[in-house]
Amino acid sequence: MTDAVFVQQGNRLAAHEPTRQPGTPLIWMVFAGGLALSPFADYLSVLAAHGIESAGGDARFSLFVRGSMVGGLILFMLAGGRIRLSSWRTALLAVLAIIASAGAVVFGDVTSAEFTQQAVFVLKVFSFFVCLAALSGMSDSQLEKLEPIVRLTLFAYALAIVVGAVFSIDMFRSYWAETQIRSGYKGIVYAQNEASALMIVALGYGLLRVLTSGWTAWNGALVGSVVLASCLVGTKAAMAGALAMTCSYLYCRHRVPQATLRAAALVAVLVGLAGAVYLSLPGVRSAVDLSLQYFMYQHDHAGEGGMLTMILSGRDVKFSNVWDEVASEGFVPLLTGGYPVVRYLVEIDVPDLVLAMGLPVCVLYLWRVGRAFLYRGNGAVPGFGKWFYIVLMGTACTAGHVLVSAIVSPYLAMIAVLVERGAADRHPLTRRLDDE
Repeated sequence: MTDAVFVQQGNRLAAHEPTRQPGTPLIWMVFAGGLALSPFADYLSVLAAHGIESAGGDARFSLFVRGSMVGGLILFMLAGGRIRLSSWRTALLAVLAIIASAGAVVFGDVTSAEFTQQAVFVLKVFSFFVCLAALSGMSDSQLEKLEPIVRLTLFAYALAIVVGAVFSIDMFRSYWAETQIRSGYKGIVYAQNEASALMIVALGYGLLRVLTSGWTAWNGALVGSVVLASCLVGTKAAMAGALAMTCSYLYCRHRVPQATLRAAALVAVLVGLAGAVYLSLPGVRSAVDLSLQYFMYQHDHAGEGGMLTMILSGRDVKFSNVWDEVASEGFVPLLTGGYPVVRYLVEIDVPDLVLAMGLPVCVLYLWRVGRAFLYRGNGAVPGFGKWFYIVLMGTACTAGHVLVSAIVSPYLAMIAVLVERGAADRHPLTRRLDDE
């Protein structure tokens, strides 16, 4: 196909696409309001979990805020008739997963309380597609007005981690009191593993903005604070994910030889800074030593898993235990779903999703997720979408808490929409017609 024909077909394809209309203002308000309130709700949840009586005991304020946000988005999208056929197909997958859990209640030993928790788990998993549908219906100007809120909330999460480390705030620690077996701070996020996933996604968003708009003061502050916070969370996933995401940016921005040299230089600088800080600050040295002792203990008591068990923090052992139980049931849950993962999570997203939803539904779900980030083209934006997806799935298949996190979902959706529009602006053939 000649270039002239290719361009002609691209123009004809773009001509047949409807002009993107501004989304309903109510949808924008619900999304913006839910996003803005999320850090405060997470802070209240951490207060409650830390035993602050005035916070309401075991209250989950974050669940209420995000549940209201997702419910409001669905309601207004239905009222406005803005549900695409592909969204209905995705909703069917969620319904099938919940039906499988209901079947486990009828035919298995799953309690009604576990069914409720499992249904919430499934809805959290599919909240990404609700956010994606809402953002996809917004105009470019509406997205532009939403992005300051995205940046501010991500900055708030990162800043809480940094402040927690600087002032040694117990409530912001990754491990509390009697469980203080390693160092790290999660800030206002309920669990350190979710904080790790959030920082990886936050860095992805920040670097994507750098690709599209350059190193502005806002972009630099966000990227810098997230990188620092990733080093302070205290998990392997946060540090490895930050490094992988930064290298992804370099390989999208520069040619392979230059990107490789820059990546090597970056690693050398980080190692040098880490060594200097470790040697010069006693507090940092004691924190690092505590974590090193923890990892050495894991290595010495890993059993047959050895290094793999240490790298996965025992998740392979959890997987083995769950696998034995599933095998005792004839592996039926692998096909049908409905296994009560809320009772005992593997904490690796893909096995947990397979057990909760069944292999067929899980494959379709992961395919839909992949389509949100993967586009044709060799430009910086579609290239970053591919690298981002690789890092995302690598984290999901090792550290978990990515695809199953309601905290991460809105930011994942924002990245997906920005990648889609960046790829579509580069070439019309990258747009998806079957979703119109």
